[in-house]
Amino acid sequence: MKDVIVLKKGPWVAGVCPRLGGNLVYLLYNSKNVLRPLVDESQIDTNPYLQGSPILLPANRTYEGKFTFEGVEYTLPLNEPRTNSHLHGLVLFQSFFVVDQTDTSITMKFVNKNGAVYPFDFEMTVTYSVDDNGLSQEFDIKNIGDKNMPYTFCLHTTFAIPYGQFTFPVKERQEAINDIPTGRYIELTDVEKKFVTGSPARDVAMCGYYSAAGHTVTVDDFVYTVSENFDHWITWNAWGKDDYVCLEPQAGKVNGLNIPDGHLVLTPGQSHVYTTKYSHA
Repeated sequence: MKDVIVLKKGPWVAGVCPRLGGNLVYLLYNSKNVLRPLVDESQIDTNPYLQGSPILLPANRTYEGKFTFEGVEYTLPLNEPRTNSHLHGLVLFQSFFVVDQTDTSITMKFVNKNGAVYPFDFEMTVTYSVDDNGLSQEFDIKNIGDKNMPYTFCLHTTFAIPYGQFTFPVKERQEAINDIPTGRYIELTDVEKKFVTGSPARDVAMCGYYSAAGHTVTVDDFVYTVSENFDHWITWNAWGKDDYVCLEPQAGKVNGLNIPDGHLVLTPGQSHVYTTKYSHA
């Protein structure tokens, strides 16, 4: 696929596409897929979220594509008719420009102005780097406007599952009806409790929003560690019938722009930084 920048170090090879939302379109360890790769752009037409690790802002669903913040109502495009929601934001479709690049690292930036993809001015600077121990990511979200900015943020991290064993540090489920949270948290089911100690990813239906009980997941013999300011995890695996499992770190709640304590706020000039690390056990 064109426009992919390749980073290599030791057993690790990462492919990054600035043109496609700065997505980490593949990640290999000793030629083994860690993430479900984007190998053909026709995959985006089928489902743009299920290859690599797309960047989501605002994250997940915003019901009716509307929210009110500091007395002003804002609207987002309705792009999921099934739930009458705005889904996953539009950052993942934007072109990032390259700020710096070496054989082992890349820094990219996206600037949102005048409501292009979100009603608040912000810039996102993303750095990916590989070394002998794995791939590190940093996401710096900065409010470049003159008013407070609410947001939620997520990485739609889509792991390949040749064997399909994983652990997932979650505490409670965010109760939802038709994928829109009710505002309540409920106890994990017996199946979900096994996610914490170890579960197969195939033939087990997974679709849920959870408060975080930790910041490290494992998939087979790979380890994915995220910064502590990710306070929720999301999971999805096509009901256990496909070749992937999404284990997504999220800052804020699903539909969080409509929940008083469900989102983060950046004051003018303020930045929030999130980090992740992929490694091999």
